[in-house]
This record gives sequence, structure tokens and C-alpha cells, in this order.
Amino acid sequence: MLLGILLATGLGWVLFVWMPLRKLGPTAPSGAGAPFGRVAVGAEVYAANGCASCHTQVVRPANLGSDIARGWGARRTVPSDYLEDHIVPLGVLRLGPDLADVGERRSDVRWYYRLLYDPRAIYPGSVMPSYRYLFARVPLLGTPLPDSLPLSGRDAPPPGFQVVPKPEARALAAYLLSLKRVPPTEAGKTP
Repeated sequence: MLLGILLATGLGWVLFVWMPLRKLGPTAPSGAGAPFGRVAVGAEVYAANGCASCHTQVVRPANLGSDIARGWGARRTVPSDYLEDHIVPLGVLRLGPDLADVGERRSDVRWYYRLLYDPRAIYPGSVMPSYRYLFARVPLLGTPLPDSLPLSGRDAPPPGFQVVPKPEARALAAYLLSLKRVPPTEAGKTP
């Protein structure tokens, strides 16, 4: 009976500890630290708007898709990428592109503002909803504000007004810009 208990415990340890560690790698902290400030607020805005319903944050290995070939990440995602995150919106369905490394692919905050305001202006035929409620129409006093959107046509505000991001849009863009996966070094530590 004692041998049976030891065998069951040893088999359980092999199945639930050793094999996942061997397949997934060590879970050393990435060194990036937990998000704070505007980025942390942006993670909450991302989760509150259900962005994880259509976007994933997981670069799949080559045998499960062509994420690396598409340029969605330099390496596959490992568990340590999420070790210090408070909110982990991995996503389950991929209607839009993977966002695991979007901060490396797109670094212009104004591009994110334009995408959030009207996704079809950038990607015609996109199914992404518009998040116009994250923007405000404010009076134009002299020159436009640096982060005002350059809108034309039906999106243009009335004369004497400009469209600027609200704090929630700024936070969401900061969060998206922060999504950068740092490749681990051979020792499991980040540079």
C-alpha cells in the first residue's frame, strides 16, 4: 500500500510538475515588472472593453500557426511573460491580429488613436468596433492640440472644434505600446 501511494505521488509530480516545466521552460520573472500608472489603467480599459474577445496575446509556436512568420512576435510566448501581470487578457478567439508584441510592430501613438477612433479608416472591412466614446470634441483655440486627430470627410468635427483622446484612450494606447516581449537570454534572465 505504501509503495502504491509513493508511486501515485511520484507519477502525479511527473505529470503536473516535471513535464510542464520541461515543455514550457522556467518561469523566471521577465524583469519588466508589473505594469503601473497609465499602462495599468490601460490594461483595465482593455479588459473592460472586451478587447480580449477578438485579440489574443499569445504568440503560438510554429507548429500551431504562423504567428512568427506573420511578424506578430520574435519568439513564442512562454509562461514567464505573464508572471508579474495583474490582468492577463490572453484571449480565446482571434478575429483580429495577435497583440502580444504590438508595441514593437507599431510605435506611433497617433496610429493607435486613429485605429481606436475609426478602425475602418485604417483597415477597410474591419469588424473592429469604433471606440469613439474614448475621444472628446473640444473647441479649437488657435492651433490644434498635439494629439488631436487629423480627421476629414464625415469624421471631421464641425468648424472650430477638434477631436482629442480622453484619458482612457491615452491609457489604452499606452498599454498597447507597452506590449513588447523581451527575448530571454540563455541564463533565463533578461538583459
